[in-house]
Amino acid sequence: MGTRYAPAERLLALGLALAEARGGLTLEQMAETVGVNRRTAERLRDTLHRLLPDGLLSFTRDDGTKSWRVPAGRLAPLQTPALEELMELRVAADRARRQGLVHEAGRLNTLAVKLEANQNRQAFRRVDVNLETLFAATGVVVRPGPQETIAPEIILGLREAVLACHSVRLVYKRRDTGSLSYPILHPYGFLTGSRTYLVGFNPHPDVCEHRIYAIANIERLRLTGETFVRDENFDLPAYAARSFGAFWDGETFDVAWRFAPEVAADARRFLFHPQQHVTLNEDGSVTVAFRASGLSEMAWHLFTWGAHVEILAPQALKQRYRVCLDEATAALDRTAD
Repeated sequence: MGTRYAPAERLLALGLALAEARGGLTLEQMAETVGVNRRTAERLRDTLHRLLPDGLLSFTRDDGTKSWRVPAGRLAPLQTPALEELMELRVAADRARRQGLVHEAGRLNTLAVKLEANQNRQAFRRVDVNLETLFAATGVVVRPGPQETIAPEIILGLREAVLACHSVRLVYKRRDTGSLSYPILHPYGFLTGSRTYLVGFNPHPDVCEHRIYAIANIERLRLTGETFVRDENFDLPAYAARSFGAFWDGETFDVAWRFAPEVAADARRFLFHPQQHVTLNEDGSVTVAFRASGLSEMAWHLFTWGAHVEILAPQALKQRYRVCLDEATAALDRTAD
């Protein structure tokens, strides 16, 4: 059974397969390779034949079956990165560097250099000038937030542990108290945002649950030498969607906010939560509803909308909003004194 590809990937996947198959592929083999039926394979073959210089090479095998392949060099038009793609790669590397992800920025820059090195030099000299101009005119918006510098060896160690299902022991510094803890974890993956987090299962008898750990707060780690069996039912995107922001308060709420007509257009374009439901009301306002934890993060975010948002539910969020408002007012009063 071949790999199932999304429609946009099928043409390139088939082209690569035909370029790698020295003996070519029959229609049945093409269909199996990209996981489609024979008729779809015929359409993909015909499209490749039209797009590639001089088309596909066809021949008949000894058993009478017909095969097709891509001769060497003809797939180059599909393999050449566009100017915009190279620019986006450089921007991504610069964004990672600004966020303190030095190792990731280095990897992206290395990839960019490899891709650029494979271009036709005469053509690429022209592209390179345009690329530098375009890159210079592309800024990275630096959002307010922590400027983290994460040691590359921490990231490398965690990635190795995630891929090989190795348990790790952390030396972890709590941000609120500054105290150190030494949890043993089964690392499952990463969450990125204003901060980068490790998602790990803590097997301690008093915990026995998945938790998140800010990677910038990991001072050291070591592999324990023990492996673990990943829970196949654990869904990282679903785990992340439990919360508004990153932190889990231990309880989820049905949340509903109504945004005034004057900010409705902005609210409709805003992704507050991966599973949100947006309703356009008759008066032009917009109601956004979702289910999540993280009342404090919700409250502080709602401050950015000022008087243009109304909390419909839950009541607990209204109370948390008042607490946050009182704390902000108290801080302002202290400044005035």
